Amino acid sequence: MKKRFFGVMLAASLAVSLTACGGKKTSQDNAASTVNKEVTAEEYAGTITSNADVYKQYVTLPDYKGIEVSVDRSSLTVSDDDVESYISKLLSQTATTETVTEGVTASGDTVKLDYSGLLNGEAFSGGTATDASYTIGSGKFITDLDQGLIGLTVGQEYNIPCTFPSDYSSSDLAGKDVIFVVTVKSIQKSTVPDLTDAWVAENASTLGVEATTVAELRSYVKDYLTSQAESTFASDKYQAVYSKLSENLTPSGYPQEELDSLVNTLKSNVESEFNSYGSSYGISDLDSYLSQVYGFESQDAFNDYAVEYAQQYLLEKMVLTLIASNEKITVSADEINDMGAQLADYYGYTNYQEILDNYGNEMNSEVGYEVLYQKVQNFLNDNAVESES
Repeated sequence: MKKRFFGVMLAASLAVSLTACGGKKTSQDNAASTVNKEVTAEEYAGTITSNADVYKQYVTLPDYKGIEVSVDRSSLTVSDDDVESYISKLLSQTATTETVTEGVTASGDTVKLDYSGLLNGEAFSGGTATDASYTIGSGKFITDLDQGLIGLTVGQEYNIPCTFPSDYSSSDLAGKDVIFVVTVKSIQKSTVPDLTDAWVAENASTLGVEATTVAELRSYVKDYLTSQAESTFASDKYQAVYSKLSENLTPSGYPQEELDSLVNTLKSNVESEFNSYGSSYGISDLDSYLSQVYGFESQDAFNDYAVEYAQQYLLEKMVLTLIASNEKITVSADEINDMGAQLADYYGYTNYQEILDNYGNEMNSEVGYEVLYQKVQNFLNDNAVESES
């Protein structure tokens, strides 16, 4: 979980900025500062050059063109089966459920049941429940009980013989033979609708797809999956390219003000998350939150990780900014505003201006770097040499 969380905290996404923008600086505060500044969309391009002038004091770029990487282009192929599988998931999202009190259970059914576990004829601790909800085949019960729930008639009582695994967490039950007295009281039956033009027209808007017929839906899904596959491939290829490039990177240091700002942003986000959600976990102190939710032994361990992560992020930013400066890769105001509009839609804002009103023009620096990141990623990918894996 720790890796997933910190993998998106600062990877040129707006998730960080929309939750906790770091200390804001203006160009008047410190002309040489590389901390994100409050700039207009038109002014952002100038910060690429000024930041590069600072970053080149810390990093000497190795050769970044012609890097050879192994790629698997088979991931770019979207099959008809992929399309149908995706559509099946869409259909499942509109499935209806009803509770039935007759019939026979099957794997995959969600049932309501009463059960009582008996060891040598005596009920054992934790083995009894009333009106429990369980999905057969989920594996949350021990295997013998899970499979023993298949083929039971609703309303009848059954004795299901079971053996607890030898490595079961309770030593009192590990390896023991028991009987579960079970009565299934009802089954939640799910009905998935048929794929028809009428279903597509009725549900397209809710599902976020642009189609009114089955044929249009298949075409839309094919295009969507192809776009997703291309995006994933490009990201994976870039990671391979940057990994090779970074083998020859040895920074002499980091711009301390920007490094401190990144570390503070990480800390602020985690502290804000703890303040918002700690009580829902039943956790009352930050040390426990860091330990139980993210696996850190202490705040000091988290602080060390935050510094290491911020250094890795900042090194990549320095490299990409220097490449952009060398190759005259820039970012226009229109590109920032277009990206801002996409982010506003994703995060539920009316428009990009609402984000700027809430978080200041520092967001133009954030969005500008997101655009720059993607453009330099594309440049490196285009100039890499692929070898088929």
